[in-house]
Amino acid sequence: MINIERGIRVGTMGLSLMIAILGILFLGWNFHMDNFSGQWHGDGFACDGLTAFFLLVLLLGQGIASLYGLGYMKDYEGKRSLLSFSLSWAAFLGSMAGVLIVNNGFYFLFLWELMSLFSFLLVIYEHEESSNRRAAFIYFVMTHVGTVFLIAAVLYLYSKTGSFLYGDWAAITPTLSPGEKNGLFLCFLIGFGTKAGLVPFHIWLPYAHPVAPSPVSALMSGVMVKIALYMMMRWVWLTLAPMELWWGGLMLALGVLSAFIGILYACVEQDVKRLLAYSTVENMGILTMALGTAMIARTLGYSDLVVLALAAFFWHGVHHLLFKSGLFMAAGNIIQATHTKRLDQMGGLLKKMPRTGLWAMVGAVGLSALPPLGGFWGEWLLFHALWKTSVQVEGGLFKLALPLSLAALAFISALALATMVKWFAGAFLGQARSTNAANAQELPWPQTVSMAMAMMLTLLATLYPQGLWKLISVPIHVLKDTNDSPLTDSLALPLGADFFNLITPYILLLGLFSVTLYQLSARKRKRVAGTWNCGVPLTPRMQYTGLGITMPLRIAMKKVLAFRPIIDKKFGETPYVLQSLHYRSRTREITEEVFYRPAMKLLLRCAERIRILQTGSIHTYLAYILITLVVVLIWTM
Repeated sequence: MINIERGIRVGTMGLSLMIAILGILFLGWNFHMDNFSGQWHGDGFACDGLTAFFLLVLLLGQGIASLYGLGYMKDYEGKRSLLSFSLSWAAFLGSMAGVLIVNNGFYFLFLWELMSLFSFLLVIYEHEESSNRRAAFIYFVMTHVGTVFLIAAVLYLYSKTGSFLYGDWAAITPTLSPGEKNGLFLCFLIGFGTKAGLVPFHIWLPYAHPVAPSPVSALMSGVMVKIALYMMMRWVWLTLAPMELWWGGLMLALGVLSAFIGILYACVEQDVKRLLAYSTVENMGILTMALGTAMIARTLGYSDLVVLALAAFFWHGVHHLLFKSGLFMAAGNIIQATHTKRLDQMGGLLKKMPRTGLWAMVGAVGLSALPPLGGFWGEWLLFHALWKTSVQVEGGLFKLALPLSLAALAFISALALATMVKWFAGAFLGQARSTNAANAQELPWPQTVSMAMAMMLTLLATLYPQGLWKLISVPIHVLKDTNDSPLTDSLALPLGADFFNLITPYILLLGLFSVTLYQLSARKRKRVAGTWNCGVPLTPRMQYTGLGITMPLRIAMKKVLAFRPIIDKKFGETPYVLQSLHYRSRTREITEEVFYRPAMKLLLRCAERIRILQTGSIHTYLAYILITLVVVLIWTM
């Protein structure tokens, strides 16, 4: 039985890896604006440069996650059915590819539902625990709430055109009234924003990611959420054009809110995977900020800034895929080695798991947007897009909103650095805080080589930015107008240096400086001794914890975090002698407390009232049917 499961695991993951390699080679060989300047059409399917770019992202994320799954899923052999996981994995990958290449609204809804269904089955894979079932149920409900709005928009466009083809929708949208276009935009925003994890529709994401197997978390966070933004560009930018100015402003505001809320909760989180899930909310917010800025610039006619903002979007999207996939893999390795998800029960893993620790450190630096890695340059482009747009815009609300968004992005970047420092230091540095952490061992080679591949790709893309620019220029060429300025003229920085000529020398100079510094320090004599602690032996309890590091932030943001400290005191014979003190704290999701829980209570209350219609009499039910038919006939006359 175990041999059969092993064959299923290796066969599914190996086939996915082979498809990814062949697809990347095919697209990479043909990836040029001349090859994707138009669309190739099929029966309800089409592909242009925008589609090809996201197909490449899907194949890249799929290949890395499949290689990692070869080692990670070995732990499940003989414990759970690998056949159900393999079928769901293959169907999930196929449905995502179908969503990208489909050109028909009916086919899209079918494939979108398949993507939601099979990702749900992957999230609930470890269904024995009630918390896992609850998390999967929240994801299932939220994704279908978003689908309701998408169905409404698709059916409305079909009623106007008599067709499900995207091209027919784009032809009719200029004749729609502003109210109709605004309603469609809001439906698209809610439907795709829910899947993308934008605040306040993000509630499913910190529940689903921690309970899903790590290859699934890497694929959902690195690829699936970005497909939702791809559909926003496909249906808003290319179908509902010309866009309204306030659409971009709303996207920018949601991006700032999502990035701030996401990184704030990530900074105070103790679960290694839940922290990364909130970080995904943050980075999706940053991508939405870039897309909103591009929409504002497009509406105002700033064609060069459109290219700059879109370059920030695609650049950051690629590097976030690589960094976040690698960090979810690192989290999976940590959990398998220590059998815990809590940072306060880890520590000292860098000596036990050096390969995992090395690539986790690279991923943490990249996700912190520190130079010289690619995360920094993506946000650098976004900074310039926000600043240049704020300079060119003439008065109005955006003259104030854009600089404020820029300041918010700077604060979010600082919190991201603090979050990654806490994450890496809590897991890998110091002394082991538990027996499992002290006995941890490095994981098999597929689980570390896949991390190395992700990090080496992002390093390569940073050292050779011209290659990455050739990739991202293809989807930008689809989104820009033909009368816009040339792509190569749109990334000149205010310093007068070309963007591409700035990165590589900077990185090489930094590397030369680091090597020189290391060589100079190596010549000096070193003395190694234990940490002095006033004569008292150093114990793990004396280390800073993640809770202690983030306590000032919890107190300062207690209203936003719904933070509640609980202190249990036990006194002796008199109230002046304290025998013991136990401190606990609780942080709740503010959107869940303010919006979802009251909405759920209202829904249940309404359901109780409606129960009076359920009389148990067949005659009453027939009367309901008759009344409904009469109302429908009157309505359609």
